[in-house]
Amino acid sequence: MTVDGAVAWTPAAPDAPAPLGSWDAGRSPGSLIVAWQHPETRLISPVGLLEHGIGYRYRYLRRAQDVDGFLPFLGFPRWGQTYVSDRLFPLFSQRIMSPRRPDFDQFLRQLHLSADATPWEQLERSEGRRTGDTVQVFPIPVVEADRSTTCRFLVHGIRHVCGGSLPALDLGEPLTLRDDPQNPVNPDAVLVCTSDGRPLGYVPDLLLEHLRALQSAAPVDLAVEHLNGPDAPAHLRLLARLDGTAPTGYEPMSGPRWETF
Repeated sequence: MTVDGAVAWTPAAPDAPAPLGSWDAGRSPGSLIVAWQHPETRLISPVGLLEHGIGYRYRYLRRAQDVDGFLPFLGFPRWGQTYVSDRLFPLFSQRIMSPRRPDFDQFLRQLHLSADATPWEQLERSEGRRTGDTVQVFPIPVVEADRSTTCRFLVHGIRHVCGGSLPALDLGEPLTLRDDPQNPVNPDAVLVCTSDGRPLGYVPDLLLEHLRALQSAAPVDLAVEHLNGPDAPAHLRLLARLDGTAPTGYEPMSGPRWETF
């Protein structure tokens, strides 16, 4: 079967999940939460799970059916279907820059990735965001055996918060967090600020639950991981690194809210 005439794929039976335990994606296995942004309210809601091993697997979250205004993506028409493919599905592959483009190396540098970064690494770091689009992805954080956890994220809303013009920042510079309950889109929003409190942008909505879990266990550390100049798009200007300690038994992005079909 062909999706949009571009990539061959095979939908698995709903009651026959792919054997993830046998997958081996080399340098870049992983799981991404797929989110959809309402075009009017701007609220971001998780709707799917994209996984990468030997191949790729996509499933909808059960709660996707209840997201106001959301309809199944083109190529994934059935809520309860498990979709598997040897290649990355077109909905996501079109969010990866071709290495043939003359600005490809520059783009990898903006993402703070090495020249040999895999397409999957590019997708998870860039969050799959495209201008005027309503879809984005976010990697599920990993908790180590000692309960330490690290994740990197692009600071959102820089254009809205500071007009896209960041103050002078140094690599490794500590950043602070501040709740923004008056935020008109999401009262749970958290601002990313300089050490003296100047707001820079926001923690991605999809990371807020994870952030709160870490903060319930111990103080977190946030710092500047990478900076891009004004020639880079606003959403790529600032990459932050979040380090923390997970509560005992905690698994990121799990539980009823994240349950798939």
